[in-house]
Amino acid sequence: MKDVIKNIIEGRDIEKIISYVMDRLFKIGPIEISDMEILTYLFIYQSEKIEEHKNSIINFMGIFYKDSPRESLKDVVFGQYKKFLQEKYDNYLDNNEFFTPVQADILKGIDNNNCFSFSAPTSTGKSFVFMKKILDCKNDVIVIVPSRALVNEYYIKLNNLIEDKAINILTFIDKINTKRVKRNVFVVTPERCRELFKYKEHEAFNVDLFLFDEAQLSNEEDKRGLYYDSIVRRAYKKYPNSKFVFAHPFISNPESQIEKNFFDKQKSHSKPYIQKNVGQIFMLKDNNNYYHFGIDKEILGNNKVKCNYDPIKQILNNRGGMLIYVSKQKIYDKRILSEFNEYISLCPIIENERIDYYVEELKKIIGGNVDSSKNYYSQMIDLIRKGVVIHHGSMPLESRILVEEFTKEGWCRICFATSTLEQGINMPFDIVFIDRLEVKDGLALKNLIGRAGRSTLENKFDFGTIVIQSNMSGFRRVMLNSEKLKNVSELELDNIKDDDYNDFKQSIKEGTFNDEFNLTPKELESIERESTQIIISKILNTVFTGNELISLNRVDSDIEFKLELYNNFIKLFESFLKRDLSDAEKDVLNTAIKIMLWRVHGKTFKKVCWFRYSHAIKSSTPDLNNKMASYITGFHEIPNKNLKRYPLYDSRTTLAKDVDYDRIVYDTYDYIDKLIGFTLTDKFYAAFTKYYERTNDVRANKLANYIKFGTNEKNEIWMLRYGLSFEDIENLKSHIKYIDSEGIIFNNSIKDVPNQLKKSIERYLD
Repeated sequence: MKDVIKNIIEGRDIEKIISYVMDRLFKIGPIEISDMEILTYLFIYQSEKIEEHKNSIINFMGIFYKDSPRESLKDVVFGQYKKFLQEKYDNYLDNNEFFTPVQADILKGIDNNNCFSFSAPTSTGKSFVFMKKILDCKNDVIVIVPSRALVNEYYIKLNNLIEDKAINILTFIDKINTKRVKRNVFVVTPERCRELFKYKEHEAFNVDLFLFDEAQLSNEEDKRGLYYDSIVRRAYKKYPNSKFVFAHPFISNPESQIEKNFFDKQKSHSKPYIQKNVGQIFMLKDNNNYYHFGIDKEILGNNKVKCNYDPIKQILNNRGGMLIYVSKQKIYDKRILSEFNEYISLCPIIENERIDYYVEELKKIIGGNVDSSKNYYSQMIDLIRKGVVIHHGSMPLESRILVEEFTKEGWCRICFATSTLEQGINMPFDIVFIDRLEVKDGLALKNLIGRAGRSTLENKFDFGTIVIQSNMSGFRRVMLNSEKLKNVSELELDNIKDDDYNDFKQSIKEGTFNDEFNLTPKELESIERESTQIIISKILNTVFTGNELISLNRVDSDIEFKLELYNNFIKLFESFLKRDLSDAEKDVLNTAIKIMLWRVHGKTFKKVCWFRYSHAIKSSTPDLNNKMASYITGFHEIPNKNLKRYPLYDSRTTLAKDVDYDRIVYDTYDYIDKLIGFTLTDKFYAAFTKYYERTNDVRANKLANYIKFGTNEKNEIWMLRYGLSFEDIENLKSHIKYIDSEGIIFNNSIKDVPNQLKKSIERYLD
């Protein structure tokens, strides 16, 4: 079989090609890329001839959740297999639900082993299996995912799935609602999972299952990969009898999780699944022409074949959805608007009340507007009116969640995304355009490509299209290569580039890491030093007047006062590192402290963005057209002793009127999420809490609470622990009679609160 693409397009040997691919599908299943390409080309170019085989194709692929008739003896064989699986797993399945063979085998692997690690393509339907397994568990379940956007996706699914209000579904780990609930389902990031380990044995949870989804995060060669493995090690040590499941896309050695984290191999199993549920074809865009090409040149053809239509225009004109994978820099500098204007122009403004809803919700979150002639103009919000969305890891979580809901509702025409979508968020598209082809990271590329093609319940063959702009040979090589994770954890290696994390590695391996404060023994020792205690005392004397926090006006109006306050916080951070920060690190920390103090004083994310933008554009100056922008330090992760000074933009050449509000929003979120949330909060909270325990200085306890929770009010802290936001607190606080670890008692007035405002407390209501 040769030159299949060309032959299908030209209508040659079609029956022979159909017979070839059907025979392979029946014998080996949907495991070969080339077979799925052939099927996709047949359904595109020879739809009438392949349509009569559609039901057999779906049966042979084992897609049993599609209601496909059985018309031949071979079909009947698969029908019996479908029935067998339904009967075997009837305790998991509701009426008219079916497992595919792969789904059933995944469930078998989980049930029969203490640790099961597997890999599977993105369209396998593993989340359906996971939901069934979570329902089946009798005790607590902890789901660990790499991003908070994926946390939210799981949270929504579980709330829709689990009606029993005696089961807590939480996106953080806490002992709450204890009088009412019988078990918990926690969905957390690795960073939030750390809260699990602060509980003593007598108050710990009874965990049936640890589920690590998108577990390839453990392969990252930075502190996050290091931290991921530390969570696995600590969980296995504390809960050796729980089940551990690791799910990855596309890797060939899922056993790596078992090996590098020292699971008992006699009680562990691993398996790579390569079966596919959707077809895909691949195209090259060269200038304004499109060409088909196949991954296996020997079968599909050595030469690219010109396409007689524009696949992108076809999709957009048919109201389909398109993902364009770009660099974050192209989003930041707006090149996406010029380079893809041809396609954006095919997306007119959508007049619909749902679009208006999303625009208004985004305005509430980030404070932007859609009038390009005014300050605080947000291109991100403006574009969504056309069905054009932006998605990357520096967007505020709430706005990312809205974008994902927007896309799932079918409004998205074009999505400009960075590698955030590698992390398993369920946002499928009809076509994926790879603007940024990085053949070095094959796993990331395959994960992104997995977004092309929607696996539907309809009785049809589902497929998607991938378009690249260059390097066909490199792309083919990636698609044919097997992807492997490291079999040895960074915890065991001595080649971590930054020795600021050596203490962390050592304490994890030795089992001396402090679970209560999430710190190493050496970090805790640094708090106890007399020099550190003096620094803490100075901070408290500076930020409090009596027992009350000083005002922001007091901080902002006295430069010397502000410098002294910031310098003491810097010294406190340096005491943990046991070294001085570089000037560039100090710049970043100064900005983080400023944002942290705004939040301590109750300023919302929107207000913090407004403050930073107003400073950048010198809003007190009337004529912005001829004024240069003020200097702003851009976010960067610290500690990083090699960091160079990093302005958000060049204030020597940027006019105030040209400051990008969206860029301020993204940068502010990075500070809050990645530096304050991940690094500073634990350290500063521990410092002031330990100082309070030593001195009984109530100011220290207050500041610790303000830093960790944003409030020192007891009921508000409890409400936050129950998952309510500050906006929820404002709306619901007066309707709560009593709240503590056992539960929430509501006033009768809660009945009069609109349902929209009660979403966050639905599971706590009778």
